[in-house]
Amino acid sequence: MSKPLRALILEDYKYDAMLLLRELRHGGFDVDYVVVDTANGMRTALAEREWDVILSDYSMPGFDALKALDVLHEHGADIPFIIISGTVEEDVAVTAMKAGAQDFFSKNKITRLVPAVEREVQEAQERQKRRTAERLYQQSEARFGTIISVNPV
Repeated sequence: MSKPLRALILEDYKYDAMLLLRELRHGGFDVDYVVVDTANGMRTALAEREWDVILSDYSMPGFDALKALDVLHEHGADIPFIIISGTVEEDVAVTAMKAGAQDFFSKNKITRLVPAVEREVQEAQERQKRRTAERLYQQSEARFGTIISVNPV
């Protein structure tokens, strides 16, 4: 049974985007995707629909993963951001992770893609559940006051 996945792909080479899609499909995903390679394209894609994951090349002409993370932060959505790059230098990977990327690996380690997507999508769903529970708790406190539980001795 295939798992639905909405993937926003930030990539300037069609072949590399197709490589990601092939790996995701091989891993059991039914991928609904859009490929963009500019900040404006990313903003449009984020405004038009909801995404389960963003898969980004590190460096594209005029646009890179760090700028893409800025666009994602401007948008304010909690979408897992995974960087898959042709070359990965440790200091670049550390900078990207500090900027908010959930994972960063080389395109020659593409077999890491499916487990990374599964893990990050699951963690994002858990964060959403926690936010929903916290919001409901705060609404109940506002409506009924703080509930104090007293255990009789």
